[in-house]
Amino acid sequence: MKINTLFFTIAAVMLVACGAKQETEKNKEILTTEVNDDQTIYGLACDGCNDTVVVFLRLPYNGSDPDTLYILDAVKQRHIMGKIRIGDKLAIMRNETDSTVADLVIVTEQLMGQWRHLVYPTLHERADMEGNTERQKIAQLPDSIKALLAIPKEYGLDILHDNMMYVPGSHVKHVTSDEESPVEYPIAQFYNEWKIFNGRFVMLHCAADSLGEMQTLASDTADVVLLEADSLMLRFKDGVRSYYRKVEEPKE
Repeated sequence: MKINTLFFTIAAVMLVACGAKQETEKNKEILTTEVNDDQTIYGLACDGCNDTVVVFLRLPYNGSDPDTLYILDAVKQRHIMGKIRIGDKLAIMRNETDSTVADLVIVTEQLMGQWRHLVYPTLHERADMEGNTERQKIAQLPDSIKALLAIPKEYGLDILHDNMMYVPGSHVKHVTSDEESPVEYPIAQFYNEWKIFNGRFVMLHCAADSLGEMQTLASDTADVVLLEADSLMLRFKDGVRSYYRKVEEPKE
């Protein structure tokens, strides 16, 4: 009886161990597939970059000579996001049919910073407002509440080095009491990581589970439409959002 019990115990342990190993291998396969699906070329801009070519060292650096890709068509189509300077980190999408041509160049070094856009509040819906149009609702409001609708708040993204990011205000409520406030501001989604994946800007909310494994809890993807010294435009699935770079005022 003891021998049978021992046999079944060993078999059960082996079964669990094999299952865990298969699950681990499966997770590794998924992660590897995701990484391999990224066609973005990463590099450091080198001397020789101009409106015709981009010269760069591939990252991670393996000791090879700089690569050169033609960007004349990308320049004409305004697909050079940012101003390329020596030493800047780049994310490059190569042309699918001509390996000597780059279709898109994002100067990721210039993505770093505090980007902001203004968001206006909406009316906090009440039972007596049902059935009215937005114009009718506003017309019935006292001037003091109409004035509140004209007060914007700064929302935005803090894009940091090492693929870290912070969304200001995403962890606090924007009103002290949803029932008492006549207006409400949208809740900002929390993100703490970013990356370029196949030439697109991806924001991620990642956190460790009970086993210490990192999990993606939320994500959003956008196309970089414009990147200049003080302006950033991202095209999300619900439209284009324009940001301005926030510059900290020097402390006296």
